[in-house]
Amino acid sequence: MKNLLLVLIFIATTTLAAKAEYNDLYTFEKGKSLIGVNVGVKLGNSNKTAFSAFYEYGLSKLFVDQCTLGGGFFGGYYKDKLKNETEKIYIVGVRLNVHYQFVDRLDTYAGFAPNFNIKTYEIQKDESKFECYFHIGGRYYLTNWLGVFAEMSTGYNNFSGGISVKF
Repeated sequence: MKNLLLVLIFIATTTLAAKAEYNDLYTFEKGKSLIGVNVGVKLGNSNKTAFSAFYEYGLSKLFVDQCTLGGGFFGGYYKDKLKNETEKIYIVGVRLNVHYQFVDRLDTYAGFAPNFNIKTYEIQKDESKFECYFHIGGRYYLTNWLGVFAEMSTGYNNFSGGISVKF
């Protein structure tokens, strides 16, 4: 089912890219908003998949026209099967990013995400903690409003990719 969904998303984005017009001067600006979803993998003993979604708003221009400070929030879900236990992690936090456009249509960014994690278990006692993740990524815009992105992070999505919509 996951593979079918990925194939359908790929076909839809390549079809849109073939007909796409792109005429925005900058990829991310003050006053613009982004929403997106991504799927990532946590590398380590289990290599399990994590899912997350985010909203980001362009807060201010920095230094030059191509550089913008963005802020927003995100939420995520991660599930792992331990020996005879299932661990579920729910993540809620904020994201602050510095965006810089090196070339047309490519929005590169780096930032950090302070967040709160709630871990639930079937047998063990549930726990929660505060963490802060750092991330870098790049988003390529197929149209003025639709982008695909890849990101590396210190969080539960070490490597992730997804789609985003700018409005």
